[in-house]
Amino acid sequence: MPTLPRIALVAAVLAVAASAQSTANPGLFEGAGDIGAPSHKGSVAYDAARKEYRITGGGNNMWGARDDFFFVWKKITGDVVITANVKIVSDGAPHRKAGLIIRKDLEPGGVYADTVVHGSGLTGLQWREKADDITRTIHFPIEGPTRLRLERRRNVVTLFASKDGAPLVELGSTELAPFSPMYAGLGVCAHDDKAETTAVFSDVTVEMLPPPPPAKK
Repeated sequence: MPTLPRIALVAAVLAVAASAQSTANPGLFEGAGDIGAPSHKGSVAYDAARKEYRITGGGNNMWGARDDFFFVWKKITGDVVITANVKIVSDGAPHRKAGLIIRKDLEPGGVYADTVVHGSGLTGLQWREKADDITRTIHFPIEGPTRLRLERRRNVVTLFASKDGAPLVELGSTELAPFSPMYAGLGVCAHDDKAETTAVFSDVTVEMLPPPPPAKK
């Protein structure tokens, strides 16, 4: 019969494993974790009944040459479309962000594109063309969309958005050299390394697109 210390050790290991599984493998996604080195570690809770992801992230920014935020991701080969209702539910810095992201890797200066909603309501398409390079941004005249879509087809990344249940509208796009595989998912940044921001993502879909037809000769 195992001794009491042995039982306690096994129970502790099982508890840690269960916690890691529930955090790292939520819903549609394969993994989750901090990008960069936020002082406040992030977390995700998936409500299977409501099909909602409640994500909390810290970090100084998702911009410039370095990103610090919490990322829930799925590794995908080929092109992809990510769609979700996005709502920031906590107070904080005006430029705290929540959105849909594709990244070449999980390094803080990695190549990426995203569409984010700021705490102020500002909506943007952001991308970094080369590792550790600057981030480029396009802002759009729509505030606080309830639904976002990020579509990547080969070298074109396109943002769609809508408010209050209206149909999605294409707002703009940019070119980004294609990479595969990629990490596609949901991200939250506090825009203040001393704080945390929480956002709820609902009605989330991640669709892998079929390869384009071969060019005609």
